[in-house]
Amino acid sequence: MVSNNQDTLFTCISEFTGQLEIETCLEFSPEILVPEQRIRELCSEDKCGNFGKHYMCPPYVGSIEEHTDRLERYKNGILLQYSRPLKVNKGRKGAEKAKVDFHHKILQLEDFLRSKGIKDVWGMIGGSCGLCDECKAGFNEPCPYPDKARMSLESIAVDVLALLDRFGLDNKFYPDRITWTGCMLF
Repeated sequence: MVSNNQDTLFTCISEFTGQLEIETCLEFSPEILVPEQRIRELCSEDKCGNFGKHYMCPPYVGSIEEHTDRLERYKNGILLQYSRPLKVNKGRKGAEKAKVDFHHKILQLEDFLRSKGIKDVWGMIGGSCGLCDECKAGFNEPCPYPDKARMSLESIAVDVLALLDRFGLDNKFYPDRITWTGCMLF
């Protein structure tokens, strides 16, 4: 059962995410986030080209067991989606810009929750971290933004498509629109 304080907090979060132009803001219990070996294996097959090349992607992000243990610390979750139209001639650049915009919105939501007295927040972005044009992991250099870099649900081995199905959300890919999915745990 949700207490009045939690209900009020979720209303505040929902209003704040609306101001950030985040279209989807759904409350959930973090226990539904289950890292899967099958998803981690997809990462290790490097189909996206990020395995071992981004600090916020495997193998740098830790084991499934570490993520499972960390997930158990959280009692509240918010599923977030941010969509933007894509212009055919800007395709990849438009998608990358939307990804970085979403990343910054996740950071803003973390700050918002901290301003409400919630100290332990875990924001997860969509896809790989895109704060740098090229991640410093590929150059064996330290991350210039360790306080801002964030993992994604995919990088902790959560099946995002199955999660979207569970919520009844569209999980298709479109040529004229990009949707990034992330979450906030606290």
